[in-house]
Amino acid sequence: MSSPLDGLVVGKEKPSTMGADIQKGISIFNNRKSPTQPRTKTFETSKIGEVVGFPSQEIVSHEVVEQTGFRSLGLNSWLCENITSMGIATATPVQRGCIPAILAGRDVIGVAQTGTGKTAAFALPILQILGREPYGIFCLCLTPTRELASQISEQFIAFSAGMTLRCETVFGGENIRTQAKALMLRPHIAVATPGRLMDHFLHCSAVAKCFENIRCLVLDEADRLLDPGFEAELQAIMHNLPSANRQTLMFSATITKSISAVQELALGKALLFEALKDTQLAGRCKEEYCFIAPRVKEVYLVHILKRAPTWGTRSMIVFAGTVRKCQMLKEILSVLGINCVALHAAKKQARRHASLSRFKSGEIQIMIATDIASRGLDIPTVDMVVNYDVPLIPRDYIHRIGRTGRAGEKGYAISLVGPGDWEKLSRIERLTGQKLKRVVIEGLEPNSPEPRQKRANRTGRKPKGKSSVKPWEHSGRRKKRTRKPTSGARVSARAA
Repeated sequence: MSSPLDGLVVGKEKPSTMGADIQKGISIFNNRKSPTQPRTKTFETSKIGEVVGFPSQEIVSHEVVEQTGFRSLGLNSWLCENITSMGIATATPVQRGCIPAILAGRDVIGVAQTGTGKTAAFALPILQILGREPYGIFCLCLTPTRELASQISEQFIAFSAGMTLRCETVFGGENIRTQAKALMLRPHIAVATPGRLMDHFLHCSAVAKCFENIRCLVLDEADRLLDPGFEAELQAIMHNLPSANRQTLMFSATITKSISAVQELALGKALLFEALKDTQLAGRCKEEYCFIAPRVKEVYLVHILKRAPTWGTRSMIVFAGTVRKCQMLKEILSVLGINCVALHAAKKQARRHASLSRFKSGEIQIMIATDIASRGLDIPTVDMVVNYDVPLIPRDYIHRIGRTGRAGEKGYAISLVGPGDWEKLSRIERLTGQKLKRVVIEGLEPNSPEPRQKRANRTGRKPKGKSSVKPWEHSGRRKKRTRKPTSGARVSARAA
């Protein structure tokens, strides 16, 4: 899409958790013996397929994957026909790199950009293997959010057209007894969030026994699932899963220390597919920021939302940092006559589903959301992402802007940056390896310069002359008042 901001003037320019991550990695992958030779944490690639210090593991780059179609990847004709009927003509690099290895029964760690078809990369080979070996609960797919779980389940069903596939989605907000009965019927595929599945395992041993013989475990958005927040849930789940004869697949848009720890524990069996420059969207998404004055964020947001239709924007997502801000923005925009929906964790599941459905169908063009919408949601009509709040974690920024510019289309992302957000923006720029372009809205220029300019003007020398700011104004303490001595006191002092 062309530059959307017509009328804008371009301006000038936690404690370490590695121990816990390793323990979770040991539980997730099959129990294997320790290597006889020490492994290095930093992988130095001399040539493709040969890694210095870790010779037993195969690392594949998307740049060396041949341009091939789905038929040459080993998929059956009925699967290829289903893919073609969905309008998918060619396989993406992550699909070409991972599908043959999964069909061969290998563990796979796939790291690729958002919107590159990672779901199809594991769903298609799983369906083909399942077609050969009809089984009870054949595959368990874990995801961090309810919305992503529903989407993965829908894609499994869509790819399996003509196949009698039983797929069950398990997440919070739904009747737990109904879900338990469905799992007792042993569907072929179970897509679940860790929290609700842990509840089933802890409170119903019969449900836990249904998973004793699964053949495949998938961790989608693995970087999020390996965070400390999911540690208890994963431990309870892994305790009830088999360690032998199980294929483990992990997919993520970003590679973290957690994934690197698990990568080292794969010990020769896992294939690592890593897209080079995974933090960049290869020009598919134009990224800019607007430096704003404090307490006027809403004015900037309303200005952008009202002008978006003139830029040809079909739909957009506005990301807020908290549930409270998300709901507040929704109410403000509704009062101003801007039709929108809100998506956050405080809403009941039925209302969350209804809001997302209205947005996906095109009935509503604006969705205000927290980071639960930043992972995995595939909505092709999203042309624009607005970061009302700059994310604290830089990789969350990558996932947010990954909601636009998908499937080779162009997208646009703008972040509203205040004086207190400068350090967050700097960390994002260091992660992505590129500086974001600044735009200034005419008539809404901030009165104070941005921190970047302030720091650039510092010389390290103290200014000459007296400062107009009193010392007590910096510390917040009041100046100590002293009483003037009386005349009698002055006389006695002189006499002494």
